[in-house]
Amino acid sequence: MIEIVRQLEVLLFITREPLKKKRIQTLLDIDGKTAQNAIEILRKEYRQDGKGITVKEFGDEVQLSTNDLYADLVIEALSLSDDKGLGNATLEVLSIIAYQQPITKVQIDHLRGVNSDYSIRLLADKDLIESVSHLDTIGSPKLYTTTNKFLRTFNLETLNDLPEVEELR
Repeated sequence: MIEIVRQLEVLLFITREPLKKKRIQTLLDIDGKTAQNAIEILRKEYRQDGKGITVKEFGDEVQLSTNDLYADLVIEALSLSDDKGLGNATLEVLSIIAYQQPITKVQIDHLRGVNSDYSIRLLADKDLIESVSHLDTIGSPKLYTTTNKFLRTFNLETLNDLPEVEELR
């Protein structure tokens, strides 16, 4: 198992984007349970040693990531500023989609009371949301959900990690 864990570590290190668990299984020629065990062992190793790098899962994807303890240093090093982020209206649309998904544009517009075309297009361009299917009704409107990139961006492993709405009030 140790050899599989080392191979997994190499794969995660050399890829910039998260790896799908199925891809890990294929590359290492292992089953899903073995892959998950290797992920857990590697995660535990990084956590126990208190390293600046950690293993994160985002839905069905896995990635090496910086430890949250060093977020300020990473932000400073990359010279990230707030003006490169999403505006309030777009964050509002993203929140609605995250909590109500799958949801149509008409439903989003109704909840907000204004047109959400621009925000939906921007979020889709940034790969934070996607259209997964169409509602089985007149006009077949698109149904929007969040993506794995959304989970990574907001440091969530699953949608269950979203704060309860009551906590946000």
